[in-house]
Amino acid sequence: RQKETPFLPLISAYACLWALQGKQSGDGYGFPFDRPLLCFAERLLELEQQMPRLIKLSKNDKANNLQYLYKLYWTAAEVAEDPEIKSLIEEMRWRSATFDSLRKAMRIALPGGTNGLNDEGATNMISIREGVMKFRKSLDQNEELASDSLCGKMAEQIDKYLDQLFNDPIMVDTPSGFVILYPQRTNNILEHFFRELNRENRRKTGHNSKQRMLKNMLADTPLVKNLANPDYMNLLLNGKTDLEQLFAGMNPISLNSELQSGVDRILPGFRKIIKLPALPDYFIRLAAHEDVRRVA
Repeated sequence: RQKETPFLPLISAYACLWALQGKQSGDGYGFPFDRPLLCFAERLLELEQQMPRLIKLSKNDKANNLQYLYKLYWTAAEVAEDPEIKSLIEEMRWRSATFDSLRKAMRIALPGGTNGLNDEGATNMISIREGVMKFRKSLDQNEELASDSLCGKMAEQIDKYLDQLFNDPIMVDTPSGFVILYPQRTNNILEHFFRELNRENRRKTGHNSKQRMLKNMLADTPLVKNLANPDYMNLLLNGKTDLEQLFAGMNPISLNSELQSGVDRILPGFRKIIKLPALPDYFIRLAAHEDVRRVA
């Protein structure tokens, strides 16, 4: 019979991984759209609140197992009881809420979107302008925001560039007919490309540094973006229906065993679990069930 793994050390390890996963949270947009460090800090605060309940439910367990819970609790409590950290978290919360109000009004990289900062937006420009103006008024009407220097600078920027943000569309006569250009929704193509590159790197690594990724990138990797170009695909496929048919005609390639040796330290199934925002509550219910079963 396989030896069972102690319950409490597992809970401690998973709770720790859950907290650390906060540093990789977000949609890959980057700060200030994603706030991974704030999420990490909030998860530590959540652990600090929930761990006493978990320890109480597990008081009948072996002392050697309980030490893991206590170590995690003491670490989380050290952060939660730091007055400077608590002050920074509270400030980040209300500043994030203020920014999200502007983000929602301007329809910029909304949570759950698939196009990132390159999203052209489907909302009527008039309704966006109304939302931005409503947000601008709130900066003056809210005493806390009106007295804040950073909010004041943001209000100045909105006032300065308001007309440019909402220019009228431009009708352009091209050889293929008239085309309507929206200046406020037009971005540079290279800017789109590098922004998407940064976003994908942040989604994979959880941090903004891309130096290592660029150095280790295989030559001509960015050319994969050409697969979205119909003319390029016609040349590449050379009469084939799709890439699957093209690759099927190639000779099999023997993969080096070293290429298959790299595996994640965290099991793929657990990656979904540590993204759950209410994981500590689940642990407490699980511990309560384990305690009842042990007594029985």
